[in-house]
Amino acid sequence: MLSNFPNFSKKFQSHKSINFIFRQYQNQQMSPRVIFLLLGSFLSAQAVFECSSHETTAFVRIPRARLDGTPVVISTAGHDLTCAQYCRNNIEPTTGAQRVCASFNFDGRETCYFFDDAATPAGTSQLTANPSANNFYYEKTCIPNVSAHEACTYRSFSFERARNTQLEGFVKKSVTVKNREHCLSACLKEKEFVCKSVNFHYENSLCELSVEDKRSKPTHVRMSEGIDYYDNNCLSRQNRCGPSGGNLVFVKTTNFEIRYYDHTQSVEAQESYCLQKCLDSLNTFCRSVEFNPKEKNCIVSDEDTFSRADQQGQVVGKDYYEPICVAADLSSSTCRQQAAFERFIGSSIEGEVVASAQGVTISDCISLCFQNLNCKSINYDRTASSCFIYAVGRQDANIKANPSMDYYEFNCESQFGGMALCTNEGIRFIVNTKEPYTGAIYAAERFSTCSQVVENAKQISITFPPPTVTSDCGTVIRDGKMEALVVVSLDGVLPHQVTTEWDRFYRVSCDVSMDKMVKEGSVVVTTIYEASSQNTTVLDVATPPPVTAELQILNQLEEPLHKASIGDPLLLVITSEQAGPHNMMVTECTATRVGGFGDTVPFTLIENGCPRYPALVGPVEQDFDKNRLKSDLRAFRLDGSYDVQIVCSIMFCAGPNGCPVSNCLDSGTNELFMSHGRKKRSVDLEAGETEERLSAIIRVFAKGEDEEEMEMGNNTMMTSLAESTDLLCIAEPFFVSSVVSLSVLCFALSAIIAIWGCHALHAKPTKQVAA
Repeated sequence: MLSNFPNFSKKFQSHKSINFIFRQYQNQQMSPRVIFLLLGSFLSAQAVFECSSHETTAFVRIPRARLDGTPVVISTAGHDLTCAQYCRNNIEPTTGAQRVCASFNFDGRETCYFFDDAATPAGTSQLTANPSANNFYYEKTCIPNVSAHEACTYRSFSFERARNTQLEGFVKKSVTVKNREHCLSACLKEKEFVCKSVNFHYENSLCELSVEDKRSKPTHVRMSEGIDYYDNNCLSRQNRCGPSGGNLVFVKTTNFEIRYYDHTQSVEAQESYCLQKCLDSLNTFCRSVEFNPKEKNCIVSDEDTFSRADQQGQVVGKDYYEPICVAADLSSSTCRQQAAFERFIGSSIEGEVVASAQGVTISDCISLCFQNLNCKSINYDRTASSCFIYAVGRQDANIKANPSMDYYEFNCESQFGGMALCTNEGIRFIVNTKEPYTGAIYAAERFSTCSQVVENAKQISITFPPPTVTSDCGTVIRDGKMEALVVVSLDGVLPHQVTTEWDRFYRVSCDVSMDKMVKEGSVVVTTIYEASSQNTTVLDVATPPPVTAELQILNQLEEPLHKASIGDPLLLVITSEQAGPHNMMVTECTATRVGGFGDTVPFTLIENGCPRYPALVGPVEQDFDKNRLKSDLRAFRLDGSYDVQIVCSIMFCAGPNGCPVSNCLDSGTNELFMSHGRKKRSVDLEAGETEERLSAIIRVFAKGEDEEEMEMGNNTMMTSLAESTDLLCIAEPFFVSSVVSLSVLCFALSAIIAIWGCHALHAKPTKQVAA
């Protein structure tokens, strides 16, 4: 029976009287009924809520709740964070003396009521039934095996509890634990996914970790006796929108506020500083911001219109903002104002609906607007959870009153948007553009088998079949979802399968258990490949023969480079012990894929002595200080392999005049620039000139890949070598003397052969006579 009370013995076992009762219970000398009667007489007077060395003291908050009884201390400490610190350390706010604190009530403004007891089952007191909205109950708890940082003790509470409630349908992991505190600990320490909430079953101690919460999936919240729901309040700006980071945008409501709840206040010079205060807030999980443009007062709060639905309203001179997680591509969107949307409560726009969705949250609706290039405004039905997209704004259409609707005006402009449709044939990925687009869309590492190339199109679509049908597109099924990693070529580089920093990666997914109908899937912009799932071919680089020059790839610190990330600034360097920079020139450089599968298409970097893509490879420069040629290079890779081999043809020009400078034309600006390369000729090399082909291999990752690939070992992926067909330039006098010497040698050998032949002819008859 005692096991039903979380941390019961731990919190009270320091008292001799309590220890005596426990010993009597363990020796079966007292009945459970007597045990509870005796314990009840001690609890209120001798409860000491202290945590052991392997536990962290944290708080669980219950909104709209108040503990009954007489508080031991009442203090106007300022806000709940200060009250939590006093209670955590068992300090009386008014005198600084030590005083037992197990819980406290907070009025939402400045007053805290401290208690030395807690609500059942942790203590013996009861919570008041149906208190006013301006009541918050904070209960001290001991979370095992987590650090103070993991339990976010810098905030007033770590979890928010909803009694007899659970969130259905989004459980990522289920484990049986010792008690509630171990369940909360499991959520905080989860590394495989972002644990946003938990359901705890008191009867069997089942702990369910979820990737969603009551705000992101409000229609999936159910009342359930014996189960409590807990929101994780320790999420950060980086993971609050999910494992991929997502995007936060602000929705603004003018002349609006949340009433009777103030939190972290500061004075900020302008609106943007106040919004940044929300994004950077550490002590508060920022769910809303209020800013008074006249008084410059900024309030960052962990409450929002979801939690304070009945405590909000109009007020003159104060603007209200909520950060919203958006699962859409925002990289090509530029907001004209600090807020992406402006909300008009109880209003709707009239016009033709260009897109709609049912049973969605406002976050989903805003994401849909970002993905639709025609979106100018939104009507959101709060009662039916319905979303309606319009191609007009309030300047072009009528706005009318509608109590169940909120109207959202879009303040951003998007040039490029992607969306996914889940069909029976697989994932259909659609890209819309405002301007005609020429390029390609393809599955990462699968360009040769899964790609779509278009010219002057405003829409591109490609379908990624399930892996059970074909592996051509690299789709995978993971955790009940089918996923594909898509690359959209935006860099203008040909061939399209050259992946540069200007290309965009999308991770698209669909639920494999969907009905036989078309549904919208999720689209997340990412720069991260899952390197662990790639079968990278590591090739041993051959030992180069003696050469007269060396090709190297260096980082910005002039250090030889073994690996790089897409977009990293690099240096392509050519050095020689025999020739200076004025005696060397580059005629051609090409990049080829090393290993992988599918067709390999060479990518020309330098052609006829001029860089083909100046933004990717800069002009070849003479570096006399370090006796070399150099060119700026942005790391890229060819789809299908991590490894890229760069092969350059180098011309050596003898004599004091050296090699001529090439005049190159930038096709983008039509401006001439100089490069120390040279156009290839169909005729033979002139006297005093020779040519060599040099190469270097580099491994190129997407951002975030290289840490995972470190486990593969230290493989040297860059070196310099010359092909066995290299030519060597020699001086003319040496050449003539060599020919004369070779001729004399041949004459001497001929004379020896003749003498030996004559001697053999004279010796033969002698042998016959002897016989």
